[in-house]
Amino acid sequence: MRLAALAATFGVAALALTACADTPAGRVPPAGHQSASLSFSAPSTTVMPNVATGLNACTLLTDTEAKQIAPGVGAHQDLGDLGGKGVSSCRWSQSTANDTLGHVFSITMRPTQAIDGLAVKTGGQLSHATTPEGRQAVVIKNNGFEGDCLLSIAVGSGRIDINDATATTDGACVVVSKVSDYVEPRLPKS
Repeated sequence: MRLAALAATFGVAALALTACADTPAGRVPPAGHQSASLSFSAPSTTVMPNVATGLNACTLLTDTEAKQIAPGVGAHQDLGDLGGKGVSSCRWSQSTANDTLGHVFSITMRPTQAIDGLAVKTGGQLSHATTPEGRQAVVIKNNGFEGDCLLSIAVGSGRIDINDATATTDGACVVVSKVSDYVEPRLPKS
């Protein structure tokens, strides 16, 4: 009985192996032949256009929203492609009554520059983050001088930079965070 069960098990296994083969038992498949159950493909070489190409940074934040973030800020300045071909940059400045430094914040769309290409200057403090929308981001504080805060968010194969410079780094980062709250949901999906 035990021998019959063992023979039946081997018979089922042999049938299963034969059923999976592309060639009859005992025959070698021709050179270059692949089993129907396996598929191999070369990596895609199609280059997709960046979703951020042509995006105007000044359309991502209204002047009314900018004034809610930093009361006293003036109308935006469209800086065009300052920073390179394909770049779009927009800046808002806050006037002050005395000699203190008001907020000067900007949004710069860089469709061909990734977040891993950021340069950290002496004294700069870099940290990696994930945004509420699930995008990879980098924050750099005091990059070249105290009172500077930069948030760079991945958009496709490019990035968007939100930067503020003011009297304190913490104050600058608060503004950058508020700007990001408006801007990020308006970014194209990667």
